[in-house]
Amino acid sequence: MGRTKFHGRRTGAFIFDLDGTLVNTAKDIAISANFTRIYFELPEIPEAVAVRYIGDGVEKLLQRMLCHDKRQTNPDEIVEGIAVFSEHYGNHLLDNSAPYPGVLPTLEYFRHLPIMVATNKPSEFTSKILESFNITPTFRKIVAGDDVVRKKPDPEMLIKCMKGLDIAPSDVVMVGDHPNDIIAAREYGAMSVGCLYGLVDPDVVKSEKPDLTIENFSELKTLFPSFDTLE
Repeated sequence: MGRTKFHGRRTGAFIFDLDGTLVNTAKDIAISANFTRIYFELPEIPEAVAVRYIGDGVEKLLQRMLCHDKRQTNPDEIVEGIAVFSEHYGNHLLDNSAPYPGVLPTLEYFRHLPIMVATNKPSEFTSKILESFNITPTFRKIVAGDDVVRKKPDPEMLIKCMKGLDIAPSDVVMVGDHPNDIIAAREYGAMSVGCLYGLVDPDVVKSEKPDLTIENFSELKTLFPSFDTLE
């Protein structure tokens, strides 16, 4: 039940990354990250540079932002920076963010399959974003960065997503725009789909050798037809 087959590829469930995959959050994250630099009396850096620092959780983001100028930092400064960023981002995370084209109808297309989210983003921000676009009920499980000990690229998030579901890892499809998503899928034994439209440079995504790549979210409907459309 709940499986489809297409050109030898089967899927029993989808796991989606959030930032750069389901929702374009780049500008709001970059603005809050630069706000944190200004707080520490550091100059803003280009949005494109700040976006390259996204993907490994808030702590890593702030470490990279505050050390961008080759300056030394310390654990207390990082903790303070996380607090500054979190307060600002929590109030502005929806100023510019929106689902990528095709996301909402494609999720509806796969409504009969278990669909999960696995994101290194903290749960507080993840919930606000998904709820704002009324898609939280779409997902069977949502696993955020503070729900696990080890974030992606460790497969712990994927394991937690699939716990209690009788679906082999090889029948799971992990969709994301970051090398962390591809590595986590590989470690878990799932198929990986690299998104070339997200926050990460397409060449970087391709260099991690995902099983498949897409240039827009709607392509998933061609690669993995919903089982209720098959005879």
